[in-house]
Amino acid sequence: MKLLIRFIKELRPYARTMAFVGFLAVINAVLSLLMPRIIGDLFNRLDLNNPDFGKVNLPQTFGFILGIAVLSGGVGYLLTVTVTRLGQLFMYNTRRKLYAHLQSLSQGYFEKAQTGKLVATIVNDVGQVNQLVTGGFVQILADVVTLIGVLINLFVFKDWRLALLALSVYPIYIANYLLTRKRLTDNATKISELRGVIYSDLQEKLAGVQVVKSYAQERSEVRSYTGLNRENLDLNVAQSTLGTALWVRAEFISAIGTAIILCVGGKAVIDGVFRQGDLVEFLLLVTNYLYAPTVRMIQLYDQIARTQTGLNRIFNLLDTEPVVVNDPTAPPIPPIQGRIRYDDVWFAYEPEQFVLKGVNLTVEPGQMIAFVGGSGSGKTTMINLLSRHYDVTKGSVTIDGHDVRLINLESLRKQIGVVLQESSLFHTTLKENLRYGKLDATDEEIYDATRAANIHHVIEGFPNGYETKIGEEGVKLSVGEKQRIAIARALLANPRILVLDEATSSLDSETESLIQDALDTLMKGRTSFVIAHRLSTIVKADQIVVMEKGEIKEVGCHSELLIHGGIYARLYAEQFRAELSPA
Repeated sequence: MKLLIRFIKELRPYARTMAFVGFLAVINAVLSLLMPRIIGDLFNRLDLNNPDFGKVNLPQTFGFILGIAVLSGGVGYLLTVTVTRLGQLFMYNTRRKLYAHLQSLSQGYFEKAQTGKLVATIVNDVGQVNQLVTGGFVQILADVVTLIGVLINLFVFKDWRLALLALSVYPIYIANYLLTRKRLTDNATKISELRGVIYSDLQEKLAGVQVVKSYAQERSEVRSYTGLNRENLDLNVAQSTLGTALWVRAEFISAIGTAIILCVGGKAVIDGVFRQGDLVEFLLLVTNYLYAPTVRMIQLYDQIARTQTGLNRIFNLLDTEPVVVNDPTAPPIPPIQGRIRYDDVWFAYEPEQFVLKGVNLTVEPGQMIAFVGGSGSGKTTMINLLSRHYDVTKGSVTIDGHDVRLINLESLRKQIGVVLQESSLFHTTLKENLRYGKLDATDEEIYDATRAANIHHVIEGFPNGYETKIGEEGVKLSVGEKQRIAIARALLANPRILVLDEATSSLDSETESLIQDALDTLMKGRTSFVIAHRLSTIVKADQIVVMEKGEIKEVGCHSELLIHGGIYARLYAEQFRAELSPA
């Protein structure tokens, strides 16, 4: 019931449309209930014992039937069009809402969530709910209106005793429903969960197809996918079997009720208590407008069960709160000068499991800071706190004296340019990928940025130049080329703070030398952070921060740390042993 109430609340913006749908459904039900009356009256007038025998105006009867058919068709058409639009609007708004909410979630959420399951929720689960809105919702509404109308008709205007007989089979309907409900729901949940697993597996394996092929695991992957697909097939067949059995038993129950009415009503006709036309009308009302809607509503439970799990996932996603919350009333940060301070910073991804422990660091404007240390030492976390992908557990991070938690998040990140170890480029044109750093950038600004990153001449060599689409038109970018495009994109944003997270680790020596001078020039006047394992790229850093187990162990320039003879000197010696060894 909670889920149903929540779903109804989600439909509140469409209240007027739904009211109009309800109005059309009532008209449709009334029109459909007129047909048995016309047919029953016709049968009565054809009864030899009826005083009105033969008094049939066939053209008039034909006109009534045709008129009802035309009106019913028109109302049905309008109802279908309205409901289709309602469903499409609901699906459009729900997907937009989900995607916008995903964009508001913190980085930590995506580090734990599986992309394939998120895609399954937005695409498949919302589609399932749309089917319920466009099909099930209207059907249930129309059938409920029809059931109310026919019950009033049977009890008030027909024979209440026969009406009670018609309802006598309803306890069997209920027993049939209760017998199958749990199995249908449980199976539908398994189908929905397995679908998410399949989507995730497909996304991961197709994204990592190079690894699959490198280890010759194609057959293994086909077997794995076949197994999942087979399980999905079996579950869907089982669901269909359960749903069909529920429906077949409901149809059989309807047949029992019809037989009871036919026998008792037939005896009443023979005894002269009931006219044959009244019995025909009663039978049409019971079979087509009492039992048939009941069977349809029972059939719909399969669809409702399938939708229930999807609704749960949709609402769970919408209820997920971002860990880092952007206060819309927070002031934007003024143009950054670049003085950064980490003041007694403690941070834990999980409670009490600190990855940063009492870190203190001051960075002056325009300095180049290099973070060095083993995996898990806290280097990337330092950058994530600066960009406020996470909030400190204790302490503070300030830029020009402004606590990053108290300023507008968008204004902060727009002044920080980031180039990661693995460049993310989108399947669009090279120009659009570059312009992602500054949406209103002119062509000349784009060219300046690509020249600075030593990639302009490469792009001009492509068949369509900057309009060439990545991944299409035969373009195969090397890792180094992708990295230089990412660097150009960051430079185009003209950030006051520049972050290079292993930005040159994927480049060969020749490519690295092409961009190192450009980076040195471009980092001047900017506060720059470099995370690197290749120590040759950070020898010019103003401060080299050596981290170990979440603590800063050493701080100094390259020459100072070598003289000190600590952790950095040891790392440097290990990496450059060949150069340091005597000939």
